[in-house]
Amino acid sequence: MDVYLGRQPILDRNYEVVGYELLFRSSPANYCDATDNVTATSQVIVNAVLGVGLDRLLQSKPAFINFDRQLLLGDWTTLLPPQRGIIEILETVPADQEVLSACERLHQQGYSIALDDCADDLRTSKFAPFVDILKIDFQQLPIPEQEQIARRYRGNKKLVAEKVETIQEFERARRFGYDWFQGYFFARPAVLQASRLPASQVNSLRLVKQVQRPELDFRALEELIRQDVSFSHSLLKFLNSAAFSWASPVESVRHGLLLLGADEIRKWAWMASLSGLGRNRPRVLMSQVLLRGRFAESISVAAGLPLGEADPFLLGMFSLLDAILERPLDGILEDLNITSGLRSALLGTAPTGDLLSTVLRIVKAYEIADWTAVHDAAATISIPVDALSSCYLESVQWVDNVTAEESRSETKTPVPAPVLHAASERAPLRRAG
Repeated sequence: MDVYLGRQPILDRNYEVVGYELLFRSSPANYCDATDNVTATSQVIVNAVLGVGLDRLLQSKPAFINFDRQLLLGDWTTLLPPQRGIIEILETVPADQEVLSACERLHQQGYSIALDDCADDLRTSKFAPFVDILKIDFQQLPIPEQEQIARRYRGNKKLVAEKVETIQEFERARRFGYDWFQGYFFARPAVLQASRLPASQVNSLRLVKQVQRPELDFRALEELIRQDVSFSHSLLKFLNSAAFSWASPVESVRHGLLLLGADEIRKWAWMASLSGLGRNRPRVLMSQVLLRGRFAESISVAAGLPLGEADPFLLGMFSLLDAILERPLDGILEDLNITSGLRSALLGTAPTGDLLSTVLRIVKAYEIADWTAVHDAAATISIPVDALSSCYLESVQWVDNVTAEESRSETKTPVPAPVLHAASERAPLRRAG
């Protein structure tokens, strides 16, 4: 059975991730088309939870997992540890006595329960004594009812505003008293400005481009770093940190680059460039940037796409530059010396069948669990679904490792260097073409 598996972050009021909703399907259709719902859905859960592993997929965060009536009443609890899973009751499940008794039993076993697509109605009020979390669809429920249900239940239940697509909707939900938020509002700029980028952000993009080269150009890197005082300061601070034990302090950019070598340079460059680009932006957005880049790269390799010099990692990462920098994407790309193929794929002007555009289409569809679009795009580049799932999960784990390393570095705790597109790591991802 092909397993379609994705995850969407659920954030708190400070943009910190509090959990992930896991999105499963046994086919590219966005509905269960099997004759036995319980068998099909249970098999997907077994494959995802036991085959993939929750630690690999979620690290320490809990998983929101959708359940219909049959699964709620079934004996499946051995599949999912109570401390790792939040049972999300689908909107199609009625509040009958059997279901409510099952919810009470799950509570006694230590599970937290969420109710999806809530409204200020009789169904929600019947479920309320037995659930911990209420999820409200901000695209379906009218604004007055969004506020009304918050007034009724805030303080007693965790309130989740889901399908929050704009920063204005996020601010409204926060004002109403919602606790958690789901949707891609954090990846959509509130205001798109036409002014040119500050020099520091342009240089951050240039640094990203430099460290993506299979062979580093040390002379070009030295020049770029010396021209930006923040990079020079960051590099020398990194070099003289407790993570290294040089015989004497490093006092020049050139000396430092020679001492570090390619792997450590890439480690530092990612931290420096992302810090410069994403200043004052949510951490989860920066994770999404890296995930798009790694996933696009992995897809390209798995499909053996002949991309020539085009870099799919930059494709994925640059596709969120407008959200990071809060400027129109076409204006941002004018500040970068990128290929016409990459530019047209990012702006959506590439011809039909363009490989880069197809890869980006898969990445974006996977984010929102549009499995029909994923299936159609994957078929055009002849990549099987199980390969896509493997690419996605590997990318998720890679990003989690990178961001965990960055968080540890912020606490000034010396740690080993992570794999951040070091030459040895990127070699397998360069065999296509």
